Amino acid sequence: MEKFRPLLSENSDFLSEEPLGESVLDTDARPIRVWQPKHPVVVLGRSQKAHKEIHLDNTKKDAIPVFKRMGGGGCVVLDEGCACVAIRYEREKELNIDRYLRHSSKAIQAFLYETYGLATEIRENYDLSYQGKKFLGASLYMPREWSVYSCVILLQNDSMEKIVKYLTPPSKQPAYREDRKHEDFLSPLENHIDFTIADFISDLETFLYEKKWYLGPQDED
Repeated sequence: MEKFRPLLSENSDFLSEEPLGESVLDTDARPIRVWQPKHPVVVLGRSQKAHKEIHLDNTKKDAIPVFKRMGGGGCVVLDEGCACVAIRYEREKELNIDRYLRHSSKAIQAFLYETYGLATEIRENYDLSYQGKKFLGASLYMPREWSVYSCVILLQNDSMEKIVKYLTPPSKQPAYREDRKHEDFLSPLENHIDFTIADFISDLETFLYEKKWYLGPQDED
């Protein structure tokens, strides 16, 4: 997947990376990618409409590329204050979306508890939250032989300014959001644990490989 183009920006050549993690679909790629975005982008879920989810005047003014991922889920901002994860699972005819999303959410949940002692909750849409506030949103794409999980983990408070500026209140909201504004519903992890982003990303990738989470949910109830 050498080429990537944004949905609502004429040129993404300035981007130094494939921004969505979908490069894990390359058969010679490692099945897990964990990274810190280098440039801010806005990403829509597969079935979402840009004019409903995004303050397009602001993204256009600031030259922020807007992408649409192949998987579902909600609209997100990716920037340097986030950690992104993509996991490719092999599958045969298994189309149980719940199993793959729940398995992946449990992986991130287990990492946070074992590494930082942070006890989080898996909520609607397979969000992860702490004390009722969301810090992780997830998506799943299921081409023929694979299931590809992706998520964005909100790490730093500096990212909140972009979220408020570029994203409208989502057109579809989980019940636990209770119609809260972005700044009242989201809580970056730096409010709850101590870490450096480099260590967080390295430790998370190591954890996922060492615990072999990429083998998928076949042995789970």
